[in-house]
Amino acid sequence: MSPNPSPILDELRSMAVFATVVRAGSFAAGARALGLSRAVVSHHVRVLETKLGMPLAQRSTRSFSLTPAGEAFRVHCERLLDEAHDGIRGMELLRAEPRGEVRITCSHHFGNQRILPALLAFRRRYPAIRLHLAMNDANVDLVQQGIELAVRAGPLADSDLVARRLVREPTMLCASPAYLRRHRAPATVADLAQQRWVVYPPTQRSFTAMLGGQAVEVAVQGDVVTDSAASRLAFVLAGEGVARLPAYDAAAPLAAGELVRLLPELETAPLDIYLVHGRRIGPSARLLRDFLLADTQHDGA
Repeated sequence: MSPNPSPILDELRSMAVFATVVRAGSFAAGARALGLSRAVVSHHVRVLETKLGMPLAQRSTRSFSLTPAGEAFRVHCERLLDEAHDGIRGMELLRAEPRGEVRITCSHHFGNQRILPALLAFRRRYPAIRLHLAMNDANVDLVQQGIELAVRAGPLADSDLVARRLVREPTMLCASPAYLRRHRAPATVADLAQQRWVVYPPTQRSFTAMLGGQAVEVAVQGDVVTDSAASRLAFVLAGEGVARLPAYDAAAPLAAGELVRLLPELETAPLDIYLVHGRRIGPSARLLRDFLLADTQHDGA
């Protein structure tokens, strides 16, 4: 027998009320926005406080402010409310042919390999939505550039942005047969310090890997430094050095014998690629966001 859904539905309703009160700035304003009495709104907040075992707001007849617990809980409640609104607007958009415009940015290399094919499929499904694609290896300011979606690698430092992971790519150490004819292949992790590396990104000096369950630090040095992932692959294929490559770069050259995997027992960290956007985005951008997330999950990434 399935559990009774009533308690969780009541909690979700109270969370939506709390988020509305916070955004309105007072219990009275929140009650007006919801078309409820102030007493009903206060009841919902008290129910949450009882459930959580801590006060969420300090209120009087003239003032309203959040406690530290209220500030922390507000983020979850507002996210719930935004997702509900987004879902309804998204369904409304699907009743007619979706129209609008989306501005998206991604790197040249990953964009050409993984994002561009998905965008072409998106255009076939939603031909009335205009796409503005900016390929740039630098992390641009989304707000300043008027960009709604960005594809970025690695964790985000900006807490004002929402990040959804698109793919998690395994990585591996690789070199070309031409390089290995001139340099002795590393037999141990210590041997990696003697290799010539194609350094990417330019700031990289080392990385951490796992060997037999133990973390090891691998120093990176070389005569070729680049800020382009496409250039990194080209230099490695040309025999200019060793590099840590994501699977989407290494798979085909490895199968063709153009690359050799080094020290397969060394576990290098996967590369996480995120789809990034602001807290609020338009309906066309939401459609593209959901399309890209579903496309990468379908690919098994």
